[in-house]
Amino acid sequence: MRNYIIFSDLDGTLLDHKTYTFGPASEALSVIKSRKIPLILSSSKTKAEIERIQSKLIIEDPFIFENGSGVFYNNQVTSFGINLTEIHDKIIPLQKTFNFNCYSMLPIEEAVHFTGLPIEEAMFSQQRHFSEPIIWLDDEDKKIDFIQSIHLLGLHAAQGGRFLTISSHHDKAKALKWIKNTLEKDCQTEFISIALGDGENDINMIDACDIKILIKNKNEHLHKAGWVMSKVSGPSGWNQEIMKVLNNE
Repeated sequence: MRNYIIFSDLDGTLLDHKTYTFGPASEALSVIKSRKIPLILSSSKTKAEIERIQSKLIIEDPFIFENGSGVFYNNQVTSFGINLTEIHDKIIPLQKTFNFNCYSMLPIEEAVHFTGLPIEEAMFSQQRHFSEPIIWLDDEDKKIDFIQSIHLLGLHAAQGGRFLTISSHHDKAKALKWIKNTLEKDCQTEFISIALGDGENDINMIDACDIKILIKNKNEHLHKAGWVMSKVSGPSGWNQEIMKVLNNE
């Protein structure tokens, strides 16, 4: 039996994009638990959000939060990015030129409106450490200029399924490699890596793994040679593709 490690995005991948539920993936999740396969959640979500999701999934594996800017491993945070205060110092002056809001600064009612989350979960989503999702209120054709301005400030802009997120230069792939190498040393074994994602901010993560799975989400333009494209979206597609891998050893 092969030693797998799974790296998975959340929204639009393991979680339904609208309801944030993972029910359709229950079969694969059960097999993963029975085989003790590490399931590393990798998301733009905050540490607080992912801890809440882990409690629902009943898993305690390491995880990657805020698009790879932080890793939680053995009850410790390892940072790959600059902190939120430094990001704000750089991007707030851009509000003189572009019309946008910082998600973490929104009144809780607006955070609920933009995410559809219950109040408590929306509060967790605003507890950010190393990245800032942007509420874009300007013309779409100005977004390219905005992203260029972000890059000139030495920052990075990653488009996820819902927000454009600003952070320092890092991605999920760097954090993934750190976790994989650390876990292999701790477990004294080599893993075959599987990655599943649906957005632009998942591309490097998927590329960094042995088995590359893109979950369908109006994202055919992201598909690359050698990648698997799920036939259905969200947790149903996640479940189907994981079960294919585990059943075809």
